[in-house]
Amino acid sequence: MSAVLHRSTGNLSVRDSGEGRTVYGIAVPFGVETEVDDGFGRYLEEFAPGAFARSIAQRAHKVKLFASHETRRFPIGRAARLEERPEGLYGEFLVSRTRDGDEALELVRDGAVDSFSVGFTGVREKRRGKVVVRTEVALREVSLVAFPAYPDALVAGVRSSAPTLTADAARRRLLILRSK
Repeated sequence: MSAVLHRSTGNLSVRDSGEGRTVYGIAVPFGVETEVDDGFGRYLEEFAPGAFARSIAQRAHKVKLFASHETRRFPIGRAARLEERPEGLYGEFLVSRTRDGDEALELVRDGAVDSFSVGFTGVREKRRGKVVVRTEVALREVSLVAFPAYPDALVAGVRSSAPTLTADAARRRLLILRSK
């Protein structure tokens, strides 16, 4: 990624030197309690490290990016990378070049939308007092949102993704370099 800093909005870095269609950051922090309402009432929730491991291993390439959990509409992008880090579920999402994707990307660049939220199905949990600790979930989708359930679920930036080489292109480059 060779990118030039375009502008900074708070802690959000926006970089443009090409496509600039990848948003990234912590989609869900680990070890943070927050009050949520899933339609059945309000309660305290926390995600434990390892909660997304199976989803990442089995279907990371299938996780879609939506705007505000509008899953009845087409997605605005897809996960390019998902991994668990000590601070939480980290993701990089390629935003599609569509009207809705362009609009969402501009809202992120302007700082109007600066957070992530996840759609999931609980698989395993434990109780710690009044807190539901999610130990395993099936990740369905990630959304760009203006108001996250978890204040630390923030878009860290927008960047250009480095072009990927096919195996054939890499071999051709090696042959050229070796012949010099």
